[in-house]
Amino acid sequence: MKLIPVIFMAILLSLAEACFAQGYIVNNGVVTNLFPNEVDLNWPAETQINGFEFAPVGITSGAYTNVFTFGEPATIGVRVFFVNSNQPITLDEIRSNLDSEISNLTDPIYPANPTNVINVNSPFYVALYSGAQLAQFYPSGNTNAVEYTDPVFGWAQLENVNGRINLLNSALEYQGGGIFAGTQNIISIPEPSELTLGVLGALLLGFRRRHP
Repeated sequence: MKLIPVIFMAILLSLAEACFAQGYIVNNGVVTNLFPNEVDLNWPAETQINGFEFAPVGITSGAYTNVFTFGEPATIGVRVFFVNSNQPITLDEIRSNLDSEISNLTDPIYPANPTNVINVNSPFYVALYSGAQLAQFYPSGNTNAVEYTDPVFGWAQLENVNGRINLLNSALEYQGGGIFAGTQNIISIPEPSELTLGVLGALLLGFRRRHP
């Protein structure tokens, strides 16, 4: 008989774990109309403009065709990664270091070192990871493993059109666990709801009273 409370408690705990924080898609969460060559994020809890830019390096023809610099004009910035369509964009994925992160520390020094080459008329996806506050100091460049508090996850489909990076499509997710690139499919994170925890506490209290 003593197994019954234990089994019941296990069922309740599993129900609590089954509750998820869904998050939501931010309308116009990724925009390009604030500054030339810049892609910016915006969401309700944002504390300042979080953006990045791909700027052409002087010329878009000749020996250094389609060479761009990557910059982050905002102090908080955005970590940006090359990804494929339908690839998950989550903190675990970012921590895995499996994706190619774009950094201003590898920018070309004009007119040499053409490291950021983006071909014309070839749409590509980037993952976006930022937040309203930083968990630690953010140095120049984005090669350090910075993690944000109150994070947002998103993606942008970009294309080099005659030396200018155009935004074709995008999505930004807030208060969830991430998003799949090229979609509006949000990745939920487990989060016991207050109601579930309240019911769990009341039932456990009832068990304690019935089984001193």
